[in-house]
Amino acid sequence: MTSMMKKLLSAPAALALAGLVACGGGGGGSTPAPTATTLTYTDPTSGTYLLKKDTTLSTGNHLVLDLVGPGTGTASGVTLTLNADTTKVTWTNVASTDPANTLVQNGTQFTLGAVPQILKGKASGTVLQATVAQKAPTAAASQNGVLLRVALDLKPNLGLAQGTALTLTADGTKSQVLDGAGVISAITVSVGTLTAK
Repeated sequence: MTSMMKKLLSAPAALALAGLVACGGGGGGSTPAPTATTLTYTDPTSGTYLLKKDTTLSTGNHLVLDLVGPGTGTASGVTLTLNADTTKVTWTNVASTDPANTLVQNGTQFTLGAVPQILKGKASGTVLQATVAQKAPTAAASQNGVLLRVALDLKPNLGLAQGTALTLTADGTKSQVLDGAGVISAITVSVGTLTAK
């Protein structure tokens, strides 16, 4: 190879090297956005039946939600039907000590009595159905408090950007209350905002 050819071949290499140096090398640049590892929830601000965050039981990626009843009236039981994006979250037990696949806990208002109790949670696809009820002849309880609890976990290693909004809704026809008069009625449950953070 002639010295002239060597000079011609090395000129493009020198230009490429100069370009890399001017741009700061081959690596670096902006740092990737942090990925979400926790769930945050903003409580609804109005409504009769409210789905609120249980700040005592929620931790990091484990979100416990309380169904809080109205300030008036009595009931013997309630069913809550929720829908969430289960590609990003999973329905789970409220407490790790709960029997496997319980998916619901009694709140503070109902007295469930002896075993077997009417306490049932069922997840199917994106939907969670949770029911809690007293057995007769227990007197109907005040609805002014936590009626039941459910929980969600953020699925790990999804690479979601912090601030990603997640779907969480209540089914207004399949959420129901058995009131103090023994009448079953549909209830409207106000749901807050769920976000991966």
